[in-house]
Amino acid sequence: MKKIKGLTSIEVKQRISEGKVNVAYKPKVKSNFEIILSHIFNLFNAYNFIIAVALIAVKAYSSLFFVVVVISNIFIRARQEIQSKNMVAKLNLIVSPKTKVIRDGKESLIDNEELVLDDIVYFETGNQISADAVIIKNSVEVDESLLTGEADPVYKEPGDHLLSGSYILSGGCYCQIEHVGKDNYANKITDQARTRKPVDSVLLNTFNKVTRYTSYLVLPLSILMLYQAYVIRDQSITSTIVNTATALLGMLPKGLVLLTSVSLAASVVKLGKSNTLVQEMFSIETLSRIDVLCLDKTGTLTEGKMEIEEVINLKNSLNLELSQIMPSFVAGSLDNNITFKTLKNYFKGEAKYETLDRIAFSSARKWSAAKLDEVGTIIVGAPEIIRPDFILDKRILEMQKGGARVLLIGHHQDLATLSDTLNATIPIGLVIIKDPIRNDAHSALKFFSDNDVAVKVISGDNPATVSAIASQAGVANATKYIDASTLTSDEDLENAILNYNVIGRASPFQKHKMILALQKHKLKVAMTGDGVNDVLALKDADVSIAMGSGSDIARQISQFVIIDGKLDTLVEVVREGRLVINNVTRSASMYYLKTIYTILLSILSILMNIPYPFIPFQMTLLDMFIEGFPSFMILFERNIEKPKESIGNHAMRFSLPNALVIVLSVAGIRLLAPVLDLSLSETFTILYFTTAFISIHMIYRIYKPLNWYRGGVLIIDIIGFILSTPIFWPLLEMHPLNSKLLQIIFITILVCIPFLVIITKKVGQYLDKKRDTEPS
Repeated sequence: MKKIKGLTSIEVKQRISEGKVNVAYKPKVKSNFEIILSHIFNLFNAYNFIIAVALIAVKAYSSLFFVVVVISNIFIRARQEIQSKNMVAKLNLIVSPKTKVIRDGKESLIDNEELVLDDIVYFETGNQISADAVIIKNSVEVDESLLTGEADPVYKEPGDHLLSGSYILSGGCYCQIEHVGKDNYANKITDQARTRKPVDSVLLNTFNKVTRYTSYLVLPLSILMLYQAYVIRDQSITSTIVNTATALLGMLPKGLVLLTSVSLAASVVKLGKSNTLVQEMFSIETLSRIDVLCLDKTGTLTEGKMEIEEVINLKNSLNLELSQIMPSFVAGSLDNNITFKTLKNYFKGEAKYETLDRIAFSSARKWSAAKLDEVGTIIVGAPEIIRPDFILDKRILEMQKGGARVLLIGHHQDLATLSDTLNATIPIGLVIIKDPIRNDAHSALKFFSDNDVAVKVISGDNPATVSAIASQAGVANATKYIDASTLTSDEDLENAILNYNVIGRASPFQKHKMILALQKHKLKVAMTGDGVNDVLALKDADVSIAMGSGSDIARQISQFVIIDGKLDTLVEVVREGRLVINNVTRSASMYYLKTIYTILLSILSILMNIPYPFIPFQMTLLDMFIEGFPSFMILFERNIEKPKESIGNHAMRFSLPNALVIVLSVAGIRLLAPVLDLSLSETFTILYFTTAFISIHMIYRIYKPLNWYRGGVLIIDIIGFILSTPIFWPLLEMHPLNSKLLQIIFITILVCIPFLVIITKKVGQYLDKKRDTEPS
């Protein structure tokens, strides 16, 4: 076939002017202005706006301090989202998919969106088909599973059509673009091929539930409280609105929404600066909870910079030598994986023999072949696959056990029958390849083993080689390994992945089934990979992590892309995830305390026909020392332990007991008020200090075990509250303290302590029993 020249520059410009460019529909990215508007106009702010207007209408200006918090929320969240959007856009540009195009007889790499109709392009292993095309030269194996649902590779040859959104599994081919932009197959089915599965976020689900249930309560409770206060108790309109506003404000966890969004968005930016693209923000949470990390060997544990250590010619009846045939073999090969790039770099001599036909390498086959003129068929691949009966000598076996990869090169009579008659291959040589282990591998894997994450290496390479590399990297029990090619059933695969940390000769489908087997046992699984053979496993792992130098498909379907490919960077991602989630989980309990007791107190107030016991400024001061300061200071603690409890269970364990005791204390003091001859002002003053003590007691429980940092924060928090109360006393609108009130406050606190202990113990026992009875 004559040399492919492709379109000329003039033809490209003409097609661009006609709009025949591969510009596809993209989900609209919000502008900075739209981001700001979205943070101003939402249901959460609508409630706060209505409350603020009502307070202004009755001139209750001292109760409007919460507006400062709301405005801060809007400003910080909007700024953080804009910063996060800009960082993600910048990183996406770095890993943006590109296509090789031939124009004016020259090959160049351009963005997919710069392709035009009739362009001549070259697709090779790992590439995603960027536009519908017709093959004009060579043949390939294609994965169309994301489009058709069929998992089996599809063989394509000249004249066949390639569908955009599918991926090249093996080989390489020249094609002519036949559709661009909206006319592409992938765009006609809403571009499903590039859609990652949604992240199942415990944080997000919990926040949505709390927000939804709170929204259900806000309107009916506000109506009842307004009616009861203004109509039944005949309170003034000012008192009615202030009391109701206080209850409604307490139900809305303003600070928690801010804290979580800012923490996660800040992590996206921080990780971006550390060469990590986070494509799903809430996947940071999922990564923090992983139980198992599944790694590939090549390019993950090793540097992926292979070097040929030795070439061995074997005596054969054909008198063929590797130096004679391998330059022709590699020149005619279309494979572009790391192994074949190493072979091409080593065998650079003149190609004496023309390539008449070829079979590209695939992870399922473990070999590649080419029919050379005057020579016959040459096959290159794993010795145990091509000729299982071929015995490697002791020295080669020792090299293999030391981590070297061994390739067998053989001769076969017929390419057409090769797949069925591999045992007829005549061995003619061996190639020994070494791939240096990463410098950071040992320290990275030690981090995971020390932090409750099991590491499993699943590779398509020889099990002995994988075991040697895994042992050097520090994988636990790496000397105990299994050959996946001997596993014939799903049950065998399940037993293997549960009982072995090193698995070799695993096919892409076996990797996938192993991930599903781990998930079947309720384990959270993270999968790293960089090649097409990892894609099926990456798609269904709880967390998918692609190494930046890997294939297009691996990067596009993964939730994280480690751009520099370093394991140390992966460690930092996990550290950051755990840090954020641990801090948000502990902080959430501080915020949910007020949400729980506010709802219960509102219901209690309606049932007892009494005003809500707090005013907005009292709640604001309590928020500062129960939510704001302790939750902010906890962000500076580097807690990277694996999260042991969901955010909901953590809130129940810590917030619920203290919230219940606060409600009981309000009910008790209110019922005893006539007996103790307490005015309403005196009663609410007692309740203010009692609530503060019970709330600070919860902070103490969350901070346990105390260290110098936590203890110091707790002391500062208590002192801050004690000093702030007299400073803002006029705004708190409470009864002056006297000996009688101080005695009742002290006795109330003493009575509350045993209730706190009992309820805390009962809730803890319930949660522990629930955890123990859940399937492991």
